Amino acid sequence: MVRAGVAGVMVAAGVGLGAFNAWWVALVIGVPLIVVGIAVLPRPSRVSELPEFRRGTSTSAVPIEVEAITRSSLAAGEMQPTMLTATIRPPDDTAYRGRWISSMSRSHFHSVVDRPFTTVPGEALPDRAPARTPEFGDQPGRWAIAYPAAAVVAAGVVLLGVPGSAWDIDVSMPSVSGMSGGGGESGSDDATAGLDDRKRTALDQIARLGPTASSNILSIDLDEDDTTRAEVYDPATGEAITLSNYSGRGWDEPRRGTTTKRRPDTFRADEIAATDLGALTSTMDSRLRAIRPGLRYADMTIHRPVRGEPVLLVGEFGADSTPDVEIQGRPDGQVAEFFDPGDLTTSFRLARDAFTGAGLATDQPNLRRFEIRGTADNTSIMYAGQIQNSGGVLMEFTSPVRHGTLTVVPGEFPALSDYRGRSSAGDFSFDQVRPGVFESVRTQAMTRGAIEPFDRSAVDIEATSVFQHGGDPVIKVELARESASAGTYSMSGQFLESGY
Repeated sequence: MVRAGVAGVMVAAGVGLGAFNAWWVALVIGVPLIVVGIAVLPRPSRVSELPEFRRGTSTSAVPIEVEAITRSSLAAGEMQPTMLTATIRPPDDTAYRGRWISSMSRSHFHSVVDRPFTTVPGEALPDRAPARTPEFGDQPGRWAIAYPAAAVVAAGVVLLGVPGSAWDIDVSMPSVSGMSGGGGESGSDDATAGLDDRKRTALDQIARLGPTASSNILSIDLDEDDTTRAEVYDPATGEAITLSNYSGRGWDEPRRGTTTKRRPDTFRADEIAATDLGALTSTMDSRLRAIRPGLRYADMTIHRPVRGEPVLLVGEFGADSTPDVEIQGRPDGQVAEFFDPGDLTTSFRLARDAFTGAGLATDQPNLRRFEIRGTADNTSIMYAGQIQNSGGVLMEFTSPVRHGTLTVVPGEFPALSDYRGRSSAGDFSFDQVRPGVFESVRTQAMTRGAIEPFDRSAVDIEATSVFQHGGDPVIKVELARESASAGTYSMSGQFLESGY
């Protein structure tokens, strides 16, 4: 309400100064005051009266277990009303079940869905026995009228109560000489400090569960807010035992629950005991910074995502410590490449390394599809596939003895789906797909579709023989979801026809 009053006063001041002074005073002072006053006037919305959801990071934060979460879909804004139903466990008090609505960002929504065990500040907890159940239709409330009304009243009081002579002022333009200054760079806290100590503490806590616990770890999570969680498989019961230490306050009592995971999904403590998490996250940060500057550490999950594959340490980074980008590491310190697929030279280099690393010959006809898809939000999706959401490089290969797919995704190690057995030969070789030709095709497509230079990386381009007459490969391309850029080209880069 105070802000609405201030907005009204600023608008009235702008009108008064503009009406009783020279034109340049109105232009330089009056108009900006009116514009700023209108800008600061509160605009009630469905989220303006709701508290913003925040994760608790202090020692007084309260752990909660989210049971249900519903996000309003009436608008497409970043912040939306979101109803949470959760079990709340205040320290030194009995747990209770609460339901409340808060203003939640899309990134926080996905974070809570992925990790329902979190914390909230004590002042943000709902009442144990609310007078009524909150509903989405409650917002906006009375402030939808109150704010504009307060601004009008304040403006009227100022305009009618201040005499005209008070607005007549003698204003001189200020000198700008000597008005210079600078500021030093501000430091930032290192959210990765102490990760190795927290890992060792988690492994010690796991060992206390029993003699088999250290050999049956399902996952360890290390959040940036000093929250540590671990999940251990009990081979005797098939259950998962969850350990939690919220914001470094101490470990809660272990909780048991059902799980669909089994012993092949586990890893041993000695597989990660010697891993230097500080060095690993530093390497992750440096690789991300080259492509996506401004991201900070948010979380690390240690688990075995695929049975029979190595243990992965998946770092999550994001703006304001909200998870946005993932990058994989391994216990021996290796970190996956993070790259812009729109940089075709880099994509080809990484694809070739992965191709030869999978034991595939680059000079033999063993490909049916070679696709590069960018990661920009407006990147086209020509066909559904393994990289339609992540971007990267997709290679479908086939030979008389094996066939499958090989993907190279930013922030992930190359993934091979390999099937042994009799199959047919492919239609073209890796060496037939040339980076220079892909660059030429992209340039032609940008010209045909009038694509802006900043959308150059929003490309989906592939060499494919799938559904082609006689199995002869062609190159297909589209940029920035602009149909005019879509086209089919020969393997030498000659335009054949529009569309694909």
